[in-house]
Amino acid sequence: MLASGYSLTAYSSHSMKRILLPALTGLLLLAVLADRVTRTASTTLSARTSPTPADTLAATPSRQPAPTPLPAAQPSPSPVPTGEPSTLDRLARLAVRRQLTGAADRTYLDSLIATTDSVIRRWPDRNGAPLKVFLVEGDTPGYLPRMGALVRQALGRWIEAGVGVSFSEVRDTAEADIIVRWIDRFDIDRAGQTDLTWDQAGRVRRATISLAMHSSAGADLTDPALLSVAVHETGHAIGLPHSADSNDVMFPSTRTARLSERDVRTAQLLYQLPPGSIKGEENP
Repeated sequence: MLASGYSLTAYSSHSMKRILLPALTGLLLLAVLADRVTRTASTTLSARTSPTPADTLAATPSRQPAPTPLPAAQPSPSPVPTGEPSTLDRLARLAVRRQLTGAADRTYLDSLIATTDSVIRRWPDRNGAPLKVFLVEGDTPGYLPRMGALVRQALGRWIEAGVGVSFSEVRDTAEADIIVRWIDRFDIDRAGQTDLTWDQAGRVRRATISLAMHSSAGADLTDPALLSVAVHETGHAIGLPHSADSNDVMFPSTRTARLSERDVRTAQLLYQLPPGSIKGEENP
């Protein structure tokens, strides 16, 4: 009888566990989802009601001058949302940081993190839709149609590299994501500049590329020089930082129009990672 009574008690306990465990698991999942929804709604409301300096970055001059012969400006950093990240956010950020560390010897994306306060900054996923580009042609004295052709060639090089972005040309600035314009020259030793606008979540919203037709001293820029600058500035327009390696097209004083393996790998990695902050405990 005692054995029989023990068997019945164990069976009842086992049945209760089979009922309670799924219920408790479901409650925990609901709690996590509720926390994520609450945090997302709070962030969205904050972004809509409290504009930040990120909305004016396109008008902010770049601070990082580039030496000659064909330097380019580095887009200015943007503020990121404050507040404590959730556990899931911290785990996701840790995974991205580990991926960046593992690719540090083959890419230069770490220099982006250094200039954006640990924010992955890029265009949001577009489900295969191209970035729309408008070329402002003919507004600057001295402009020649071949200059527009060189920009189209530069866009094509990034498309052919398969880095995760593509471009299509439009005829109206209102629908353009990227605007390309020409100026006679820069007042400082620079041949190109890209101004980016991006939001607190690291999503680029607009880019304006300015290309000089002459050096700051007034000398004509050759077609190879114009092409190399156009390829370089297109790299900035899709979110790439400068590289410390002179063999890369994203070297500040760009010397080539040919994308290096590091250029391609860096752009591919950028568009494999989600935009946003990756700051963690080890990041001050």
